[in-house]
Amino acid sequence: MEQMVRTGLLYDFYGGLLTEKQRRTMELYYLENWSLTEIAAEAGVSKQAVHDLLHRSERIIEDLEQKLGLLQRFLDQQTSLNQISRKLQQVLVSLPEPSPNHKILMEINQQILDMAEAEME
Repeated sequence: MEQMVRTGLLYDFYGGLLTEKQRRTMELYYLENWSLTEIAAEAGVSKQAVHDLLHRSERIIEDLEQKLGLLQRFLDQQTSLNQISRKLQQVLVSLPEPSPNHKILMEINQQILDMAEAEME
């Protein structure tokens, strides 16, 4: 997984545990795509101070992930939901469409897909 995406996901899970200053800096950098220079000018600090704060914040959320594993659990669940959906699709293809089970399985598959999509938001 690309590091920027991973950090963004880690922020989604653990950002609430950071200080307001850490959260704001990470949001500007990762979500609003501000440069270190822009963030430094906005905060009235040096570019190095912003870099250090980002590095510390990233380390904090990585440490939290190592201890709690919420992101990995989420990714594992997404993988499982996708595998279940693919297997269910295989079953659906083998059933005749007028079958009452076909409609029920289609609804179940849609619920699985909806769950996977809702968790990604």
